Amino acid sequence: SPFLLECLNEQLTKDLKHQIFHTLSSVCLQKGLEPSLPNKAFHPHQKVIAPMNLQIEPPEKKKKNRTSPPPAPPSCPSFSLFPDEIFVNCLARISRMYYPTLSIISKSFRSLLSSTELYTARSHIGTTEQCLYVCLSDESYQSPQWFTLCINPNRTLTVSTIKKKKTVGKSLAPIPSSSDFPSVSESTLVVGSDIYVIGGPIKTELSMPKCTRPSSAVRILDCRTHTWRDAPSMIVPRNHALTCFYDGKIYVMGGCGELEEPWAEVFETNTQTWKPLSDPGTEIRNIGSCTFYTIKEIKGKIFFWNPNRAYAYDTSQDNWESYAELWESTTCLIDGGVQYYYIPKSACEIDGVWYFISYAFYHFRWTKDGGDWEVMKGLYSLRELYKRNGGSSRNTTKLVSCGGKLLLLWEGYMKHNPNNRKKIWCAGITLKTDDEGEVWGNVEWIDIVQSVPTQCELLHCLVVTV
Repeated sequence: SPFLLECLNEQLTKDLKHQIFHTLSSVCLQKGLEPSLPNKAFHPHQKVIAPMNLQIEPPEKKKKNRTSPPPAPPSCPSFSLFPDEIFVNCLARISRMYYPTLSIISKSFRSLLSSTELYTARSHIGTTEQCLYVCLSDESYQSPQWFTLCINPNRTLTVSTIKKKKTVGKSLAPIPSSSDFPSVSESTLVVGSDIYVIGGPIKTELSMPKCTRPSSAVRILDCRTHTWRDAPSMIVPRNHALTCFYDGKIYVMGGCGELEEPWAEVFETNTQTWKPLSDPGTEIRNIGSCTFYTIKEIKGKIFFWNPNRAYAYDTSQDNWESYAELWESTTCLIDGGVQYYYIPKSACEIDGVWYFISYAFYHFRWTKDGGDWEVMKGLYSLRELYKRNGGSSRNTTKLVSCGGKLLLLWEGYMKHNPNNRKKIWCAGITLKTDDEGEVWGNVEWIDIVQSVPTQCELLHCLVVTV
């Protein structure tokens, strides 16, 4: 409706106003309602002007020095003119990346954007989408700060290293933090539309950021409403435990002392209860979970690797297995003729193909069906941009799959940095397989999504469907 767009005119981009206009019109027609004003009264690529009766003088009678007072801004009509059902149906059809911008319109909009009715509608009409969530930790923060990737329509990009056609004005929008749970745990995972933050370490004193303790607490971030809630605590306090979600259950291993019981436990998300797992034996206990650098579920088994050996927990048999030593060039394990593939912690999967970025961005690699890791083609320019803008083996680089594409995030240190800040870059990569089966990557967009203090750490990059 033009009335709605009049209210949003100063906040939204032309494309988004165009999208809202057509969406509202179609929803009104589906509901048997007429739009508030005829379409000819509004064009989404023009400013909405309140109708006024103006007398226009002929050009020859105009006085050169005559000035007229600026017109009063058009008043915004009440949103009560439209039923909430119409707004919910409209907002459910708009990409969630615009929601942070829409939330600044009014309190009623913020309420609708966090309502269960909106996400029920998105699920019903099939407009759910995958969204990126990023967690940053800094010594000055009371607790780690969470952000979501969004489109910032008012952002001006001035960095000459980015081609204009590659920028889309994306940035990280902050969401409320869990101030009473200052955990910097690596044990985070996604379950449905929730992010679970499991255990510690917990900062004990802000003045002494390295002073931490283990924790049994579990906090949940609802990514639909951006609110936090508590889950039942674990049986044992843990630091940086291994976590894996499979078949409606969260498996948690290690992160505790060698003699603590249980060394591993499982959380039933349906019943919200914790249960201990069987004893893994002294070999696994003595290694310690911190030396395991990846954990994956493969065919009902929870695999976890260290540099020399692989172990697995069989979820159907409730027992533990140990595998032969791994060689550096090995890509899979063989157990009774069944291959179990080694997957790096930084790897992500799209349609049965695994992707990961090698050390210091030497190569982008991919593998399918347990074959050797192949080098992805087409990303030379991204590699050069990465190196020119602070990327190195010393910084944090994350790779995730989101909406059928790859998202690469990295911390870019600046050569001349009087303000002690660094930039967080994000690149969107589309994928294509040629006739010979080779995978090619294409950089769809690149943006600087956040500027942070140099001591700030990029902790997590998670993808949630909402």
